Amino acid sequence: MLKHYLTVAFRNLIKYKTQTVISIIGLAVGFASFALSGMWLRYELTYDIHQPAADRNYMAGMTSVHNNSGYVRYTSVLLAGHLKDNYPEIEDACSVGLRNMKIEGKEYQYMKVDSSFFFMFPVTLVAGSYQFLHREGEAGITESAAKRLFGSESPLGKKIKKEWSFSGQELTITAVFKEWKEHSNYNFDFLVPIEQKYAQWGYQSMNTLVRLHSGVNVEELSWKLLNISVTEKYENNGHTTEYKNNIGVILTPLTELHYTHPQNDATIHLEHIRLFCLIGLLIVLSALFNYLIMYLIRIRMRQREMALRKVNGASDSSLMLLLMSELFLLIVIALFIGGLLIELLSPAFKKLSMIEENRMFFYRESILYMGGIIMAAILFSWLTLLTQRHHTLQSSIVSASGRGFSMLFRKIGLWFQLALSIGFIFCTIVMIKQLHHLYTSRDMGFANMEIGIVKYMEGLTDRHELENGMKQIPFIEYHQLVDAPFNINGSSVRIIKRWDESEKDAESVSIQQNKLNKDIFNLFGLEMAVGAFPNEEEAGDNVLINESAAHVFGWDGEAIGKKFENYTVTGVIKDLRLSPIFPALPSLYQITNQSTNDLPPIHTFTYQGSLGETKKKIEAHFQKTYPEFSMQVTSVRQMIEDALVSERALMKLLSVASVVCVIIAIFGIFSLVSLSCEQRRKEIAIRKVNGATLRDIIGIFIKEYMVLLVFAAVIAFPIGYMIMKQWLATYIIQTTVSWWIYAGILTAVILIIFISIGWRVLQAAQRNPAEEIKTE
Repeated sequence: MLKHYLTVAFRNLIKYKTQTVISIIGLAVGFASFALSGMWLRYELTYDIHQPAADRNYMAGMTSVHNNSGYVRYTSVLLAGHLKDNYPEIEDACSVGLRNMKIEGKEYQYMKVDSSFFFMFPVTLVAGSYQFLHREGEAGITESAAKRLFGSESPLGKKIKKEWSFSGQELTITAVFKEWKEHSNYNFDFLVPIEQKYAQWGYQSMNTLVRLHSGVNVEELSWKLLNISVTEKYENNGHTTEYKNNIGVILTPLTELHYTHPQNDATIHLEHIRLFCLIGLLIVLSALFNYLIMYLIRIRMRQREMALRKVNGASDSSLMLLLMSELFLLIVIALFIGGLLIELLSPAFKKLSMIEENRMFFYRESILYMGGIIMAAILFSWLTLLTQRHHTLQSSIVSASGRGFSMLFRKIGLWFQLALSIGFIFCTIVMIKQLHHLYTSRDMGFANMEIGIVKYMEGLTDRHELENGMKQIPFIEYHQLVDAPFNINGSSVRIIKRWDESEKDAESVSIQQNKLNKDIFNLFGLEMAVGAFPNEEEAGDNVLINESAAHVFGWDGEAIGKKFENYTVTGVIKDLRLSPIFPALPSLYQITNQSTNDLPPIHTFTYQGSLGETKKKIEAHFQKTYPEFSMQVTSVRQMIEDALVSERALMKLLSVASVVCVIIAIFGIFSLVSLSCEQRRKEIAIRKVNGATLRDIIGIFIKEYMVLLVFAAVIAFPIGYMIMKQWLATYIIQTTVSWWIYAGILTAVILIIFISIGWRVLQAAQRNPAEEIKTE
């Protein structure tokens, strides 16, 4: 019996092959999108939940004016002990420092730890001892890293060398640990002790992790930690000098750290991952609605078949099984196609999501999420079909209730598809417009964004070799800078306590300090808001500030000639932004005519085209003389693009969703019109006999669908506008939602509907009326 049902179902799918293909594509894309995004969301929300007392583990970061976010992960190694000794709410604390290194050309992660780390987190010792914590030059290794490096040999006593730019350190393996199976913010391959030279308050290079006692009021503790007074001691020629400093500590749950304060700026926002889930679900619903609309219409056309089966002894359950078999077969095929899509997309997905798991993990998670959405889809379809199962041929003739339900469901389903398509298209266009605005707007503060900046290099014995080699490359223009107008490798911060027109009890202002000359100004294409660039030879205490600094001092529009400390403002530079989300930092620019200073120079170059291709050409040029040469570079444009990686990923998914939903809607309309023309062929013939023109007949169909389109637009545009307004509000620089977006979308959708309806109705209207009237 089941074989018979599946055979009938397969024949029906083949009979309506266009509708079948569109439904399968829509469901497959929806299944794959929902499975991948659901897996991604759960992965993001489960970092470090396997740790003991996971709900009481926190990172103690610091407030900072160096970062636009106002937060920095890095703290002094002394902070852990200070917090544990002075705050009874804290049960334990440790310092860790996660770093990357290369060994034999491969990337590994090593972590600097203190002894408290092993009391807070479960690390199982397999071989060796913990003595490496007290011996410089020794390290522990995980079993997996040992296998990668040494195969089946024992790693104990083996020596490894960390490869850096101009130095290397040899380490001896004296301990072997089991690696953590679950994902963590602090997955490591090696453990090394923290050197004593880091034990200074001014040396902020570690992460501080704390565990609170049960029942601690986290909000009250957070208020206490916002203003901590610490004392720094310096010894010079036998004299000890003490300095007091206030720092602000911010607690972040360790389980939330990965998405609240990501280590890598080029990550996807958690809110956008949630949107990925919603988009995948909406695509599934759109495809399911499209299929069920067609299917219910076909069921109503098969009422005679259903009535005859019932007369011949078929039970209600067997009829439901017959009807559901087609849907089940469709979903199985869509599931298979969805699985293939996941397999094809998994390399790109791994790179985007940074999920470092094996293939079995992806299969297991995909089956879990696709299984859940499939069960929901089958349940929804079963309830829908259940409403129709009692309508036999006779009841359909006597009563219009079944026909009315089918018509209502059809209109609701089509309205949903149109609204979804319009909403996706609207959001995609606004997002594209915003990203284009960010890349081209002068509000970012830079006229020149194609400026490469060398962050790291290795394979040279002398830094001057880089300068000489870069000057010989014809396709770039090399510039060595004394400083940059924004924070690259850390910048100094000046605390300003006095300025013109400041109140007596005014709080001090933290301001970022950079050096600037005319060459740097012109290279980056900076722009003066008011005032003029001082003469470099006569600048003295004349300085420039940015718009944010003028606003903080209360000098909006009146900054020229104002003084703070010993400086006089001669001009205001337009704010520079490397992220469109965070406001620009208040900045002071000291004018210098020096080309060098005590700090290492900043190596920059202008380029054309792709930064990646330019980097490869530069490396190829140096590798002719220095085979081991490699470097890491960034650029102003790359920094802005890294800040927008989440938006670009969301835009791509919205674009795909828009295309899929529009295709589903188009074929849905086309299929509905085709079935409607088939059902109403006598009506069309009679209207033609009575003098109706082709225009009149098309107008009847157009009117029905235009009403649905209007209702869909009335819902989709306001909801889309509210969503995008909230999204745009997260940016300092915003584009406008122009009227032409609404007009363009409506015009395009109307044109699509008109073409879909016109072509099919034209075919129906061209039939011989006499033949149609004679047909049963």
